[in-house]
This record gives sequence, structure tokens and C-alpha cells, in this order.
Amino acid sequence: MPTSNSTLSISDIETLSGIGHSTVENIVGLVVEAILYTIYFGLVVVVGRILLEAKSRTQTSIAIFIIILTMFMLDTAICIIDIHNTIRPITVTLYSTYPESLTDRYASLTLPWMTENALTSFMANLGDVIIIWRTWALYKGPRERWILLIPISLLVGSLTSSSLLAYCVTKYEANIKLDKGFPDAPFCANLYPTQGYPPELASMVLATTAVATAMISWKAWVYRRAIRSDFRLNRKRTHAEKILAVLVESGVLYLMFFVQVLVNSSPAVSHQESTTPGLEFAANVWSYMTNHIIGAYPVLIVIFVRSQRSYIEDAMSTGLTLSTNVSEFYSFSGHHTLPSHRFEQSTMGTVCSNVATQTGLGSREVQPNGLGSSLKGRLGSEEA
Repeated sequence: MPTSNSTLSISDIETLSGIGHSTVENIVGLVVEAILYTIYFGLVVVVGRILLEAKSRTQTSIAIFIIILTMFMLDTAICIIDIHNTIRPITVTLYSTYPESLTDRYASLTLPWMTENALTSFMANLGDVIIIWRTWALYKGPRERWILLIPISLLVGSLTSSSLLAYCVTKYEANIKLDKGFPDAPFCANLYPTQGYPPELASMVLATTAVATAMISWKAWVYRRAIRSDFRLNRKRTHAEKILAVLVESGVLYLMFFVQVLVNSSPAVSHQESTTPGLEFAANVWSYMTNHIIGAYPVLIVIFVRSQRSYIEDAMSTGLTLSTNVSEFYSFSGHHTLPSHRFEQSTMGTVCSNVATQTGLGSREVQPNGLGSSLKGRLGSEEA
């Protein structure tokens, strides 16, 4: 029988097997990434048409769109790097003419994963800018502005961590591998990026998102108390309450995403994921999705809030003035009780009528009043 002589050693065969598995994982990841990238691109086009519409275009809306467009460009750069990382191992190992063995060439291969990590970090920072801006729209009062220093300080910390990571990547990228971290160098030795983020950066982004979500939750609770407790209107939630609830719930989901990122950044968890082929495959495919999730969430928030802007302006204007006007009415009625027909014609009668329409106890049409002009548009202002 003819015998076949193979010039491949056992180590070369194992290396080829590893290249094959890695290529399959990367191709699947690229397919998933292409789908998410297409969706993300569509969302950016939609939000661009909304923010740059001639009738409602402002300097703030232009600035928000520039941030969103910058995030999309960073995401595009990450996709290009992913394609490069899929092709590079094949060209270096299978098409290379270097004298080194196949195993040595594959072992010495260095891919720019750290560059992706730095780009994704800046994407997360820009997303936090939009989230904080949305929170700022709810805290415009002079006594409330100081609270915004908390998320802004956390954002500064995140930007510092991202800048530090970018510095380390720029200086040491060519000499490191993803699983070994940075060499003993100033500032860089403590950064250990795994699956996309250093734990320090993931913690800062997580804290920023948590604080912003908590602040929006507080405003939602204040609004609910203002229109429900004072007038005992407990039949059903108003439309504005539902909108605020969506903002809070989506913020919690985004928060859970970064909790997962923080847990996944742990070296112990990252090592555990590589113990079985199934877990390693799932973790690698998931890593292709993270940057698209980070980019799409702020875009969805802007689209959602802008689509509900006109209704929120009236609802928030009416509801948030109740806590002040009700206390004034009760203080006045303690000395003088208005007859029912005079109460209907009074300022508080107008406010009560407006609240009834907001909660389904009256007609759907809300009559304008000038009591809440200073609070109008906290959530859905023209600048949104």
C-alpha cells in the first residue's frame, strides 16, 4: 500500500487545529457583528434626521449628533480591526515565507486587541456624556445643579482611565499580548485588560451609569408622588410616568451590561471561560457584540425621548408644579374656604383640571397654564 509522508510535526498539526477553530469563531463573530453594525448604522441615520431637522435643530442637538457620529466612527474602526484580526493569523502562518516553524510563527503573532479596548473605552465615555446630559435635563433647578457633580466627577475618572489605557496601548502595544497585560512601566503595570476592558475602567463606567440611573429614578418617583399622593389619583399611570419608567428600566439593563463587563474583566472569570470550547466560543462571539451595544443604547435613548417630547413637556409642566401649588392651596384654604364654583375658576382649579386630563379622569385635551413655565420641558426640552 502507498504510504503518505507528512512533513508536519505534531505541534504543527495542533497549531493548524487552533488556527482552524479560531478562524471559525472569528467568522461567526464577524457575521453577528455585521448584523449589529447594520442595525446600528440605521439607528444613526434615524437619529441624524431627527436631530438635524431644520425646525428643531439647535446647537445642543448638533453637539449630541457629533458625539453619536464619533461613537459610530469608533465602532467602524473596531469592525475594521476585527476583520484584520481574522485575516492576519492566516496570512502570517499559512502564507508566510519566514524560516520559523508554523508553531513559532503562530506563537509570536501579535494582534491589536488592546487598540480595540482603548477605542471601546472612549465609546463608553462618549455614551456616558449623553446619559449625563439626559440627566442634566431633569436637574435644571439652581438647587439641584450641584448633584450633577457626582456623575460628572465619575465621568472625569472614566476619561482619565481611558486616556491612561490609550497611552499604554500606544507605547507598549507592539510588545505585549492580551493575556499577559502590560509590562512593568509607570501607570501601566496595574492595567490588566481582559475581554475588552480594564477592571478600573469598567468600575468607573458602571458607577457613572448607576448614579445617572438613580437620579432619573428619583425624578420619576418625585413626579409620581406629585400627581398621585396629593390628589389620590391611583387609577393608572400617566403617559409621562411610563416614559420615565422606560428610561429607568433601560438604564438598569445598561447597568447590568456593565456589571457583566466588570465580572468578565476578572482574570479568574476570563480563565474559567477558556476551560471548555463552548464557553470560549460564546465568550469570543459576545466580545464582538459589546461595542455595538455600547453605541446603540445612547442612540435609542435620544430617539425615544425626542419622539415623546411634545407630550412630556405638557405632562411634566403640569405634574411637577403640583407639589408647590397644592401646598399653597391648602395653606390658603386653612383660613378661607372657596365655594366650589369659585374653586373651579381659580388657579388651583385649572391645575386640578389639567391633572385630571393627564390621568384619564377628564378629556384628553390639556388646557395651557402659565404656572409651570420654569419647569416646562425638563425631560423633553427643545434642546433634546
